[in-house]
Amino acid sequence: MAKKVSKNLRGPREKARSELPGTKIIASSPSDLSKAWARYYDRLGAHFVELIGRRRFQVILEAGCGKGQLTIPLLRRLPTNVKMIAIDSAKGPYDGWLNELGHQLRTAGLEERVRQIRSDARRIKGVEDSSVDVVVSNELLCDLPFDSQLEKALKEFYRVLRPGGLMIHGEWSSSPAIEPQAFLVKHWPSWTPDQLFAITRKNGFHKFRVTYFGTTIHFGYENAIDELRTWGAKETFLRRNDKMLKREGIELPYEHIVQCEK
Repeated sequence: MAKKVSKNLRGPREKARSELPGTKIIASSPSDLSKAWARYYDRLGAHFVELIGRRRFQVILEAGCGKGQLTIPLLRRLPTNVKMIAIDSAKGPYDGWLNELGHQLRTAGLEERVRQIRSDARRIKGVEDSSVDVVVSNELLCDLPFDSQLEKALKEFYRVLRPGGLMIHGEWSSSPAIEPQAFLVKHWPSWTPDQLFAITRKNGFHKFRVTYFGTTIHFGYENAIDELRTWGAKETFLRRNDKMLKREGIELPYEHIVQCEK
């Protein structure tokens, strides 16, 4: 996904944000990092399952599954009769991630429940029309920065979903952090719920709604540096802001979760 990092010099976040219930996971040192991410995605998986609710379904498709950060905690919370189709382009910075997903699934004993497909979400291979009950993704839409790209993916999701099927997408909200001097992770683009409402409705979806996932991670200095580098931050940026990073670290924004139906 594309990310930008900047200093947020604005005042405290707006009231609606401060009212979000949530949990701040602390990753102060490198030894905390893997557990912090595991806890984050376990909570996110639980949130997705809550949104799916009590509807009966058998097939769920995860678009942009990556190396399984959400895949595995999501599967563990779903009924054992539910099968998953996990698709990812596995190109560029994501090269090799499907192989890692396969390893993780075997380790977790979940490989029999997942069909992995190397495919772009804008042109989904090997999935028949109206064969999927639920489509989910997390941090995928930011990899579709133009309207035309997003529309192609939405048309494919519409194609594979059964009538009445559910679609859920999670994206980081590029909103001010509560601290007046803090680092803010930004997307390019930052698809707002209003924009997503308009474009999903245009492509045939209805019953649109938005919820917020209030869990975040606060990274201590060493973890912050490593994360910023993986997000493409330049060394000049890191040197210029070293003192603030040592003092503040960085914190993930909340996610907005959009859902709609075919």
